[in-house]
Amino acid sequence: MNITITEKLKTFRRDKGNTQDELATHLGISTQAVSKWERGEGYPDITLLPAIAAYYGTSVDYLLGCSEIENQKKKDEYFKQYNTNSNLGKIEDNITLMRQALKEFPNDLDISEKLVHYLYFVDKKEYIDEVISRGEEILQKSVCDTQRYLMLQTLAFANMQKEDYDKAKEYANKLPDSFCTRNSVLESILKGDELHKLTQSNIGIAVNSIDFSVTWMLRSKEYTPEEKVFAYETVANLYDLFLYDGNYGYEHSGLHMLYMNIAEEYAKMKNTEKVMQALNKTYNHACVLDNFATGKYTSIFSDTGEYSKEGFSRNFENSYMEWLKNIMENQVFDYIRNTDSFKELYKSVSEHK
Repeated sequence: MNITITEKLKTFRRDKGNTQDELATHLGISTQAVSKWERGEGYPDITLLPAIAAYYGTSVDYLLGCSEIENQKKKDEYFKQYNTNSNLGKIEDNITLMRQALKEFPNDLDISEKLVHYLYFVDKKEYIDEVISRGEEILQKSVCDTQRYLMLQTLAFANMQKEDYDKAKEYANKLPDSFCTRNSVLESILKGDELHKLTQSNIGIAVNSIDFSVTWMLRSKEYTPEEKVFAYETVANLYDLFLYDGNYGYEHSGLHMLYMNIAEEYAKMKNTEKVMQALNKTYNHACVLDNFATGKYTSIFSDTGEYSKEGFSRNFENSYMEWLKNIMENQVFDYIRNTDSFKELYKSVSEHK
């Protein structure tokens, strides 16, 4: 009980904006007693609980956490459905689900965070103002650094979409740089298995970050198709260097996108052989992604990591094969559309189950 009250008293007092002295005066006790409660060194006399609950406009049951177990079960059910929807790319369903959850738990920041995530993820202009307002509310109330950093990132991106670049930079500049993150600092602190697992996680994050940075770099100015192919293939080779055994796990997604981009750039150069090589690689990655299964990485750089269908999410409902089919219908491939190799692959993509 003392742990529950400890955390709740801190939260209530912060939200109300009052001091330990003010609560103590209201209850007719010493400030030291309130301080001890908040440090977890004791808990209020049972006769004080109704007065504390009334002061903060809550119930004794809630103060004691009697209803929290049942509430957590309800929230877990929401989050379980949320993860299922994420795996299927059902963004709008998740938005509806989290709005429903917030009606039941209006002050839950974790639910608000998940709603903000998909409101932004769905990429609709009509949601951006809500992303910003809800994100700023979470930023103001949250005491979780990880949650605050996520909101700063989201607010930066959302303001960028509104073309308020000064505000976007303001939020982005509040984030730590790459050398001041938890993961980079812990590398110099942890030892043994903990260090081994963290370093492998950091290697994967670093490769993903290079992938993202190269993508943004190619959008920063005009590059020739040859330069774009070189950049994309360099990133693909980087994945192959660290996942040299072909056990790509979640990274099938990044490679799927890379080879689609490579195919389009080679098509601009009318290099049919390279186009078909890239499209076939895209097809292979799409096959895995549409039948994603639980497994463990086996490369020396990642063999402490695991991947699962439940941990896989996407922002579209169609299959990866349907995505590839749509790409193959782009005008850039018209010049090879009637070749046997292209028609054969297109048929395989269309008929894939």
